[in-house]
Amino acid sequence: MIYFKTTGKFRRSVDGREEPAAYPLSGGLYKGASRSAPRTVLSSAVAAVVLISAQSAFAAESEQIPNRDSKKTSETTLRLPAMTVTGKGTNASYTMGKTETEAATRLPLSLQETPQAVTVITRQRIDDEQLNSVQKVLENTTGIASKQSDSERTSFYSRGFRINNIQYDGIPTDVGDIVNGSGIGSLDTAFYERVEVVRGGSGLLTGTGNPSAAINLVRKRPTRDFSAAASLGVGSWDTHRGMADISTPLTEDGRIRARIVGTYQGGHSYLDGYKPKRKGFYGIIEADLTDDTTLRLGYDYQDITPKGATWGGLPLWFSDGTQAEFSRSKNYAQDWSHWDNTLKTAFAEFEHFFDNGWNIKATANQYRTEYNAELLGLVGRPDRATGLGFYPSGAYPVALASEGRSRQNSFDVMASGPFELLGRQHDLVVGATHSRRTVSQDDIAPFYAGVTPINVYDLSPAFPRPDFDSMASVPTQTRVRQSGVYSAARFALADPLKLIIGGRFSNYEIDDDVGGSSLHYKKNGEFTPYAGLVYDINKTYSAYASYTSIFNPQPDYRDSNGNVLTPSKGKTMEIGLKGAYMDGRLNASVALFETRLDNAAQMVAGTYTPGGAQAYQGADGTKSHGIELGLQGELAAGWNIYAGISHFTAEDGDGVRLNSKLPRTTAQLFNTYQLHGDWNRLTLGGGIQWQSRFYQSPNTGTSTLGGEQPSYALVSLMGRYDITKNVNLAVNLNNLSDKKYALQKGDFDTVSYGAPRNVMLTLNYKM
Repeated sequence: MIYFKTTGKFRRSVDGREEPAAYPLSGGLYKGASRSAPRTVLSSAVAAVVLISAQSAFAAESEQIPNRDSKKTSETTLRLPAMTVTGKGTNASYTMGKTETEAATRLPLSLQETPQAVTVITRQRIDDEQLNSVQKVLENTTGIASKQSDSERTSFYSRGFRINNIQYDGIPTDVGDIVNGSGIGSLDTAFYERVEVVRGGSGLLTGTGNPSAAINLVRKRPTRDFSAAASLGVGSWDTHRGMADISTPLTEDGRIRARIVGTYQGGHSYLDGYKPKRKGFYGIIEADLTDDTTLRLGYDYQDITPKGATWGGLPLWFSDGTQAEFSRSKNYAQDWSHWDNTLKTAFAEFEHFFDNGWNIKATANQYRTEYNAELLGLVGRPDRATGLGFYPSGAYPVALASEGRSRQNSFDVMASGPFELLGRQHDLVVGATHSRRTVSQDDIAPFYAGVTPINVYDLSPAFPRPDFDSMASVPTQTRVRQSGVYSAARFALADPLKLIIGGRFSNYEIDDDVGGSSLHYKKNGEFTPYAGLVYDINKTYSAYASYTSIFNPQPDYRDSNGNVLTPSKGKTMEIGLKGAYMDGRLNASVALFETRLDNAAQMVAGTYTPGGAQAYQGADGTKSHGIELGLQGELAAGWNIYAGISHFTAEDGDGVRLNSKLPRTTAQLFNTYQLHGDWNRLTLGGGIQWQSRFYQSPNTGTSTLGGEQPSYALVSLMGRYDITKNVNLAVNLNNLSDKKYALQKGDFDTVSYGAPRNVMLTLNYKM
């Protein structure tokens, strides 16, 4: 027999989670732990991987298992088979294991306990695939589709709806209108430990939002011991990247510690004349004011300054009605074309743990953005023979300019912990939040910059910068105020059955002024209910069902008069099955969902706002339903895998396909394997991304003649060799078959292409 005792004393781990001094692993397995001691995993060998057929091969016999939320001193004796297996921790895996997330309900729940579809992109996978931007992360996430209009604008969708729910460490943040260049796609991932994606409604936390997905960016935290990491990378088109990450204690006992991360990436691109560049800094100080109280202060800064930024693509149609085909490198953006973005975030977090298992957390954030854009594009239908044409045929330059800034102040306070009722222990979270966002911008609406047609074959002549400074602009001032109180409780109805119910009362107010035309909208006491039921079938499988109400203001969508659309409302329902194998090192899930939404924003073909942006109108009766399957984690020692398939159908109240510009089915697969024996320094990997066709019908949205991209697959390979214990060399090869595909086809009757085959070589150091 092997016996372990728990002290009952809880402490915080380096990533901010609460854990006991002797913490649970699996099936009643416990091991002693200290803050600085490396974790090992006591686990059994497990057999199958497939969700329906896999079964756990090991069951520990436990006389008593203490509740993980209790802070009361206790003494627990566990009797285990005499078996110890040492394996990788979750930091080197493709899943969180038993690490908890609050991204769905604010209750600390494992993936198995969360009654929604959740995908986690771990630090290990980010490094393996060189997913150095949030855009790359989301493009490699199950159930997420991207629509890239040009070099700087990418919108992300889930289940047919655009994602506008962004969280930093679980705190919602309004990132603004992605169309105007203030989205999250270009953010560098070096600052984050992992990215959590919760698909479906998230109104319990945000009060507002589409029934698409919530993106939670989990920041890196300081470690108690000194650590350092750095990388240097070079790749195709003179791409070069550097990163440094240092964490250090500031006091001898480690009670005050700090971490700084810096990044730089520059070079050229497969697009002629386009030079992307971004640099960033992240710093955080963490101090244990007492054994149970922690204060965190942090700041991050990201500066994104591409040159030769594109606006839209190249003309898709010739004047004779046939489609044009271009080299992937062709780009009409000029040397003066740019779309600069600066994003700054400052935050403070206070957290205190009480002896009764409760804790309180207060967080303040300030999020600022600034952008400045001067852009040139081509529209029209050139002559197929000459590439020119004469009015009304031909391709003509269209220019615009825009600048703006935003600031959001937000504050959130919450308390959570266990309570007893009817002889059982349950969990409760209560909180309140408030935010205020102000936006100001000046837009020079798109205009024809010249009357001489451009030759689409050689993209001549070059076009000088228009005199934007002398042109009249349309000013916009927007103020958004949100506040709310929320609560959720997790009731243990029986040993295998847990009920999560909660709700949020929200207040929302917007004042919007566009060129002197004003709009005021206010809604108080909007109630957003949430309910989830989780049934543990056995130690491996759990089944769940959830319901979320939807209240989604739409300040990014305006009608032909420039007025903001009123909020959309609806509901989303989901059922699913989850499996956790190999002591939580492998997670699988299948989910079925259905969403109904009224007053959803839809484009009005050929109609624009006074500022020149696309106009929208609200549509009732929108429906979306589908299925998602996911597998992430460790199949065997040294073998990591991520796989997922998603399919949805969506239509408006008239039965017309909704957002046909998005693929209906997407599939992801990526895995790595570390060789054994004499070859154990070598890790090999590869993957494939596949998506079904997307299209735009004639005379819908911004398209007059439409356009279609057939289904396609992209293959990637990677290899990594450990030169020493601390140094490795990695190579990543993307688009192995050099597949030519369109990022968008039909927007304003233009086409934009994705990157051809490319390679990245990275030298990594870590101590």
